Amino acid sequence: MTTKHEQILNYIRDLPIDTKISVRRIARDLKVSDGTAYRAIKEAENQNLVRTVERVGTVRIEPYDYDQTKRLTIREIVRLTDCTVHGGERGLDGEITKFIIGAMQEEAVMTYLRPEALMIVGDREDIQRVALEHGMAVLITGGFQPSQANIDLANQKQIPIMSVAFDTYSTATVINKAMIERAIQQDIVLVEDIFIPFEKTFYLFTDSHVVDYRKLNEKTRHSRFPVVNKNYELQGIVTAKDLLGKEDREVIESCMTADPLVAKLSMSVVSVTHMMVWDGLELLPVVDDSNRLLGIVSRQDVLRTLEYKQHQVNRNSRLESMLEEKLECLDDSLENPRYRMLSDATMSNQLGTLSTGLLLGVIQLVVEQYFADVVQKTAIIESVNFLNLRLVQLNSTLEIHPRILTLGRRHAYVEVHVYHGQQLMAKATLTMQIPLDMKE
Repeated sequence: MTTKHEQILNYIRDLPIDTKISVRRIARDLKVSDGTAYRAIKEAENQNLVRTVERVGTVRIEPYDYDQTKRLTIREIVRLTDCTVHGGERGLDGEITKFIIGAMQEEAVMTYLRPEALMIVGDREDIQRVALEHGMAVLITGGFQPSQANIDLANQKQIPIMSVAFDTYSTATVINKAMIERAIQQDIVLVEDIFIPFEKTFYLFTDSHVVDYRKLNEKTRHSRFPVVNKNYELQGIVTAKDLLGKEDREVIESCMTADPLVAKLSMSVVSVTHMMVWDGLELLPVVDDSNRLLGIVSRQDVLRTLEYKQHQVNRNSRLESMLEEKLECLDDSLENPRYRMLSDATMSNQLGTLSTGLLLGVIQLVVEQYFADVVQKTAIIESVNFLNLRLVQLNSTLEIHPRILTLGRRHAYVEVHVYHGQQLMAKATLTMQIPLDMKE
């Protein structure tokens, strides 16, 4: 037998697109409580079945795949390259994870054929056919058109076959750039990826009493709870510290911390970490644009995610990877760390000298690498004071010397000197945030 929660979700799924819904209407139509209706609507919002529109209300929407922005589909390639689709239109939503340039004979190309790949090829009809037979979409460059036999095969397999006027190099460059952007987006963890949803969140109402907090504290062993009104809009946060010396009969609204800092689903975990460290917060409520509670995110969640991503993040596609390749550690001691870098033409500005922005990026990488490898702490830059004393000519060998001025539990101050030979070229002072370990 389905639960009331599932019944409401099924009811919402059956509603026509753009139908306006409300807690009271669902509670009345399905004879459930307002709280049950609200929790089901929140779950429907998490499943992309409904959306809250300002000054309109909550409406039924066409489900949207948020992961689509992190995936490169054939439809997106059609948009980027302005190519013509000749057949296999039903497969346009297929994902592309790599592409292959078919500049070889049929026997040689067999090694590289695999699903979820795109074959970029010229007027080689045999390569086009083999790719389609192995489940690969085909993009024909140079303005050539596919044969009718290959179009029929694409329709039969429901795999797109397309043509574009650009040459192979230009086409591959556009697609490669799009794949790099998607790879970077996959590395960015958002609040929506790690937050504790509303159904698993413990909260109190504004008209609850201190005794209700103590019962919930004893039940969950948590000491911080969001406080909401009857419409489940966030009103504040209540902690054990707020209730010191309070009587059991006192109302929570008179004791809580009102208007707390909040997180949104689209915020990155790094920005939330910065916010929590800066204000010394253990918990952040997650709300929607109407300030309705969607869930919570804790300090343990964000720190665990940062620690995991440090080992998992794919940096090969980033500008930082280019700078990291140019860095060489000469001395990784705590007392006298030294790094070396050769500035080349790829780092030049319009004047033919080392770009100031890239030099600052190198300083940032040196400090972060120094903290990770030597100090063995995760550090986030809070502020930078940078002095560019002299222009750095190309093909100059630079030495970067970081030095910790003060190191505390939450902050560190670092001074960095950049030398060419014995000459000081630039210096910077950085304030670093240090997120507390989960054990602290």
